[in-house]
Amino acid sequence: MPQVKSVFRIAENKKLRIFILKVLVYSVLLYLSKVSKPFGEWVKEVEGLTNIINAFLFLLGANILISLARMLTARIYLRKQKDENLHPNFLLGIAWISNILNSIVFISALIMAFGLRPFEFLTGLTIVAAAIAIVSKEYITNTINGLIIMFTDQFSLGDTIKINDQKGIIKDITLLNTVLKRDDGLTMMIPNNLMLSTHVINYRFTDRKDVEFLFEVPIETQLSLKEIKERIEPKLKKRLESKEISKFVVGLDGVFKEKIAFKLIVGIAPEREPEIREEFDEILLELLYEKK
Repeated sequence: MPQVKSVFRIAENKKLRIFILKVLVYSVLLYLSKVSKPFGEWVKEVEGLTNIINAFLFLLGANILISLARMLTARIYLRKQKDENLHPNFLLGIAWISNILNSIVFISALIMAFGLRPFEFLTGLTIVAAAIAIVSKEYITNTINGLIIMFTDQFSLGDTIKINDQKGIIKDITLLNTVLKRDDGLTMMIPNNLMLSTHVINYRFTDRKDVEFLFEVPIETQLSLKEIKERIEPKLKKRLESKEISKFVVGLDGVFKEKIAFKLIVGIAPEREPEIREEFDEILLELLYEKK
């Protein structure tokens, strides 16, 4: 988890640089439009340019405020939250909320660019908006449920879950769907409504978890799934007999032009993960060196 935290911090630093650039652009444009007389006179001479500049200032200014609020929230969260309690969904949730707000601001700015007032324009479309809301009711509830998932600890990125007969690892959570990568490598899109309305097993809250080990070999190595399992399984005999490892599955992660990607899925107790990971790394290295 510390690595996940550092990844988010690096991403936030990149966004900070973009934020500073937006502030500089906004400051220059604001100065030109409000202080510089030559620029103001030139703008007035071009028909419609005043509306466009005002709309762009509104768009950029609102975007800066939204970005500032998002960055402050993310930085305070990362600073106060301990590594083991880090909840990536929270950061994902505030990112989606900022995206929604920026979309609303963009539409408002677009309306302003045509010389209209956003509030009056949208008020005039109340009946149309109500009809759209009824038609898109399922999308709206999916979006609300997506935000609920992001801001609660029921599900998190990287969790292994089982919903109905489908089992896999949560790779992403969007406003409409939860992206699940199954054991066979296929990706499924689970509607957020279904995630919160049906029986779901989250293995993070159990005493066992599935851990993936991925490795690649040149295609000429000619390793088969059966051969990998026969070579590794005897070395895990004691752990399998004592139930320290409750599951051991060998599968393909992908076949490429010059290499084959394999994956091992192992069911273990979370507290034994570092120890068993180290052991598997040694076993895989030994297997690859033997084959060479």
